[in-house]
Amino acid sequence: MGSPNLKMMLDTYHMNIEEDSLGEAIVRAGDQLGTFHIGENNRRPPGRGHIPWDEVVAALRAIDYDRDTVMEPIVHMGGGVGNLLAVWRDMTDDRDLDEAAREGLEFYRGKLAAAETGCAGPPASEAKEGHS
Repeated sequence: MGSPNLKMMLDTYHMNIEEDSLGEAIVRAGDQLGTFHIGENNRRPPGRGHIPWDEVVAALRAIDYDRDTVMEPIVHMGGGVGNLLAVWRDMTDDRDLDEAAREGLEFYRGKLAAAETGCAGPPASEAKEGHS
């Protein structure tokens, strides 16, 4: 499009379904990534599923991502969002949602901090080069 005001939004839940490599998709987006949504493969907060977070944060670091990140766990049946997305079971594990969100945020911040210190794994594209 060529517009400096038009950016991409990526979301780990949908990337988990559609992408072969989350890290490679983030690196491909590069400076066109304007907003990043985080959530697990099961729509729970980060740290409660199997998203490859080290790969994700290493890729974000590789592109110097410093824009908005939004956590969007969807764990309740019913209501506008739960009905729209056909959430068919309570996924809260009888936990307070505010506490679960805080834990997810702490988990994600810990992964970001590890990437800053070099403790997280490399983006998938770099990892593949090392295994060739």
